[in-house]
Amino acid sequence: MAMRLTAIGRRRYGRLFGAAAVLLLVCGCSLSVPMNEPLHSAAGNAQYRLLDVNRNAGAETALVLVALSGGGKRSAAFAFGALQGMRNIPVETGATPSDLLHEVDLLAGVSGGAFVAAHYGLYGDRSFATFPDQFLHRDIEAYIWGTFLLPWNWDWIFNPLVGTNDRMTWVYDKLMFHGATYADLFRRGRPQVSINATDISFGSPFGFLPQTFDVICSDLAALPIARAVAASNGFPIRFGPVTLRNYRGPNCPLPSPLPPRARERAQGDLRREALIENLYRYADGRRTPWIHLMDGGIADNLALRVLLNDLLLLDIRRDRLASALLPVRRILVISVDGQSAPNPDWPRQRRIGSLGQIISAVTGTQIGAYNIETLIAVKSSIDGLVEHLKALRCRHAAQIDGYPCGDVAGKVLRVSLSDYPDPAIRERLTSLRTGLTLPRGDVDALVAAGRTMVAREAATITAFLGPAPRTARLAERR
Repeated sequence: MAMRLTAIGRRRYGRLFGAAAVLLLVCGCSLSVPMNEPLHSAAGNAQYRLLDVNRNAGAETALVLVALSGGGKRSAAFAFGALQGMRNIPVETGATPSDLLHEVDLLAGVSGGAFVAAHYGLYGDRSFATFPDQFLHRDIEAYIWGTFLLPWNWDWIFNPLVGTNDRMTWVYDKLMFHGATYADLFRRGRPQVSINATDISFGSPFGFLPQTFDVICSDLAALPIARAVAASNGFPIRFGPVTLRNYRGPNCPLPSPLPPRARERAQGDLRREALIENLYRYADGRRTPWIHLMDGGIADNLALRVLLNDLLLLDIRRDRLASALLPVRRILVISVDGQSAPNPDWPRQRRIGSLGQIISAVTGTQIGAYNIETLIAVKSSIDGLVEHLKALRCRHAAQIDGYPCGDVAGKVLRVSLSDYPDPAIRERLTSLRTGLTLPRGDVDALVAAGRTMVAREAATITAFLGPAPRTARLAERR
């Protein structure tokens, strides 16, 4: 009887798969997977550079860089509240009073934080009215289950060039981005948005930024925003990788991305040497024709290492950046971290063996353990950049735009859910699961927590960015 039922079950499953295949073929439901396009302009991805964004809006004297961590909807809701709170922090960095949010030059996001960064970058302040309904309060995991359980979504089973994350690209675009590409971000201009993923071939962070796409000779402007967000949120096991093509080769209109003597100039600095070697891999399209991207939290759950890599490259690009950096005298990095707390019960258990526990350990606890190392590395790089700027400015003139040449400072601030002052609320919120669906009450509590934690830093931020010197303000009024 058991064998007979098994045979019946097999026939039923066979008919189900067969019907799904026929349905896909007849209705033409197969997903159209967007592939990144080659670059045709010798100017490269010239738009949307960080220092151009800083120069064209806001205060040119300050670079404000904000990074939104991974951690599913928990981190997304916390980050959304943090951005709301930044609107309420007054800053005076020039002739016109402003607020912290509208002085942000770079907004980086990874995994859960990528949704917030991309949405705000595309829609600006309108995001505060629409993002909760489009993402925070929506059951995103229902779409994920639908990818696996509904036959008409089974392109990824029958088409070897389609993956589960290609389906989610379509979902995110339908819900939030509505066909928008990076060209739409270029037009908005401020802030520059960095969506970060992990190149699983090398275990390195990959930023969807102009300088990255110059290296692989690809047109960033044509790339759908939803594609970058799907790559950044490509949780292992659940989703397959998002694949990009590397067009670097004889037909690339750009020169080599590697400055002369790059290896020699990096010698002795292990981090910079590793970064240069990674650039050499990408600079050879025959050696690395394909780039496979998954969840950005694998390489960096704070969304800071792409920024760190750019800082490490400053020394080998300093001639090109010198004139653009001259006005900058304040560099503020804010790490918004909606991380979960380690499970306090595990050390008291004899055995940890369930699949869920193991996945949580390798994708959450282990990733979070290295966050402090990332912050230390970023602070060290910011300190180095400050000294470089002081020397650069003072070689140019004793005063620049009314400021003493040596009046340069940098600061790295950590705004973390784990530092929430109320112990009971902190324990409840940091213990929330990492996923893309949470109860509305938990989402609203996380948003409120983000606002609270940013508000605690308001006095520090206002004092650090500070008002312009009186002489400079009088000159600007004239």
